[in-house]
Amino acid sequence: MRFLVSLIALSLCFISPASGRDFDPKKIYQRASKAVVLISAVDRGQRSASNGTGSIISEDGLILTNAHVIFNDERNKPFDAIRVFLKPERVTGNLRNDTSRKFRATLVHYSNSLDLAILKFQDPKFSNSLPLLELSDLSGTSIGDPVLAIGHPEQGGLWTLTTGTISSLIENFDGTRGKDVFQTETSINKGNSGGPLIDQYGHMVGINSMIARKGKNGITITDVNFSIKSTVAMKWMRSVGYSQRYAMTQQQESTPLKEKHTPTENAGIVPVPTQAPEPTEIKPELNQKPPKEPEILTEVRPYKEKDLFEQVEDEMEDMMEEMKGRIRSR
Repeated sequence: MRFLVSLIALSLCFISPASGRDFDPKKIYQRASKAVVLISAVDRGQRSASNGTGSIISEDGLILTNAHVIFNDERNKPFDAIRVFLKPERVTGNLRNDTSRKFRATLVHYSNSLDLAILKFQDPKFSNSLPLLELSDLSGTSIGDPVLAIGHPEQGGLWTLTTGTISSLIENFDGTRGKDVFQTETSINKGNSGGPLIDQYGHMVGINSMIARKGKNGITITDVNFSIKSTVAMKWMRSVGYSQRYAMTQQQESTPLKEKHTPTENAGIVPVPTQAPEPTEIKPELNQKPPKEPEILTEVRPYKEKDLFEQVEDEMEDMMEEMKGRIRSR
């Protein structure tokens, strides 16, 4: 009988869910972080900036993020200028070095109700050459699955990795029809806005957007964070003219990310075989309103590293002169 009990105990020690056994945050981060960007949005003459995170979702430079990252609710309009920073080969902790790969981006679509936005790199050299993250169709995603987040949390480092699990599923979050979210214990904070929530296959299952930190009577809340489901983002993108495709489902995957027999630098960041239309103007929703506080992660305030704001502000005069020139030529 004692032998039987020992055998059962050993069996329990070696049996574990496949999702947990195959979840390798380090390897997923090494691949996926290349497609995660730092976003800084500013207005000319305004001592304020909004900083957040985004994910490259097409080789030609489309970026998915939160609307509140690029929307100045004080002026009830999007910020004038957007800069996007690509991840360096190695994050050093030195702000100037880590933000040396800086590029201009254009806002092409946004939805305040869903808190989603699409940006696009202005630099033509990025045509069909960027690493990207594919969106999951969530067919194999459920409560308890391990996930990780990559972003730029306030008071933290750039391209920060945090891990956790999917805690719950919530439909029509905050009364907004179609805004379905995951609750997750994965640590996210201001600055993580718009960044990806990623599964074991290196696919994006959510867009990190909201946090809860205070309950009734001022009681502190911890580990309650919300990510907009990837299926919500996909449905919205298709509604505004983008023919994005989902990543292969987990059932179609023969092996998890860490076991793929593909080059290390390319695994988990694969091209989407579609072409997106070239929008020529911003098409906001009717009667758009700024996202509600306090759920949003990114404040319209100077970023903790003032140097980042100054790096972007230095270019504002030239950018505005270019814009004026285009207007005069019309």
